[in-house]
Amino acid sequence: MPKPFAVVVLQHHRVRLVGVSINTNLQQAPVDCPQLWNNVFKPRMPELSGKPAQLYQGPSYGVSVFTDHEGLAFDYWAAMEAPGVAAPPSGMSEVTLPGGLYACCRIPAPGMLREAYDYMYDEWPNSPEGFAVQLDKPCFERYDSRFVQSGTHDVYVPVLPNQP
Repeated sequence: MPKPFAVVVLQHHRVRLVGVSINTNLQQAPVDCPQLWNNVFKPRMPELSGKPAQLYQGPSYGVSVFTDHEGLAFDYWAAMEAPGVAAPPSGMSEVTLPGGLYACCRIPAPGMLREAYDYMYDEWPNSPEGFAVQLDKPCFERYDSRFVQSGTHDVYVPVLPNQP
C-alpha cells in the first residue's frame, strides 16, 4: 500500500510569531480554526505584514499547543513572522516555535489537514521510518505561496531523535 504522505525529518530553526489564538479541541477545530483565520486573523494581517491581506502570500502559520491531551484540547494560533513588530498589537499575542527536530509532512491539496495530522501522530511513528512524537512541544502548519496557488502546505510535528 502506498504511503499517504511524504515525510522528511529535519532541523527547524526557532521562529517568533505574532497572531491571534483560541482554545479548541479536535472535534470543534474544523469549524473554529477556519473561522479564526478568515474572520479574525486575515483582516488583521496587514498590521503585521504591511501588505493588503489578499496580496500577502506567506509564510503564515497555524500553531497548535496541547493543553489537555486526554480531552484533545489545544491552543491554536493563526500567526505570521513579524520581525518589525516589537510588541503584539492589541488583541494579538506572541507564540514561539522552538527550534529542534521535526517531521515535515507535505499536504498536496486542501481538505487533507486532519488526515495528515492523524497520519503523523498515529501511523507514521509506528512505521519503520517513523520517529517518536514529542507531545509537549508545538506542532504547526506552514502556509506560503503554494497554498494560495494550489492548496499545498506543510505540517511540522516535533519528534525525538531515533536511538541507534
